[in-house]
Amino acid sequence: MGPSRVSYSLHETPEGIALKVPSQVKWRAYRIDFLQGALRYRADHLQGRNELIAKAIGWKRDCSLHVFDTTAGLGREAFLLAALGCQVTLFERHPTISRLLKDGLYRALQDEKLAPIIQRMTLNETCAIDYMQNANFNDAPDVIYCDPMFEATKKSALVKKEMQLLQTVVGEDADGQQLVALALQKAKKRVVVKRALLAPVLTDNPQLVLKARSHRFDIYLV
Repeated sequence: MGPSRVSYSLHETPEGIALKVPSQVKWRAYRIDFLQGALRYRADHLQGRNELIAKAIGWKRDCSLHVFDTTAGLGREAFLLAALGCQVTLFERHPTISRLLKDGLYRALQDEKLAPIIQRMTLNETCAIDYMQNANFNDAPDVIYCDPMFEATKKSALVKKEMQLLQTVVGEDADGQQLVALALQKAKKRVVVKRALLAPVLTDNPQLVLKARSHRFDIYLV
């Protein structure tokens, strides 16, 4: 994880913990909020196997999968996977982002409809690489999901505000290749790597590739 030289701060608000980046005056204070907005809408209108991420992890109805989200970030993919019924272990090593995520999960847990989803999400405020390299690691998941953060290109300047904010605070994940290589040793069934549509692969060519408009999922069957 590359160091961030951007100034930012966390603030307690009545609505939850918020992140402020003074250099980005166009951005309002940001909170992770599963209770409303686009993510809540997607959770309420999930299309099961028609969801691209569901296809990527090999999800089937009434099939419980344990997924490691090794780069949890703002928790978006993990939340959707949990909404599909997966047990999701989230790893977020950046202390600022993990605090935001922990606060967002806590608030969502108070919502009667979202509580069953949040209860399937377990946050580990640590590095997934360190966790999986631990000699006592024996809880191999079915699927390991990796979405390493890389330096933005000019063509990606119009990515969503949330992703810009995440990249501003976290910086670049310089150990992305190491993460994927380790994931391939630990997953029971498959490793899924999210990449920009035109980005090079992080390791050997995947057995399957699923493409969206701006990104793709490289899928390695174990």
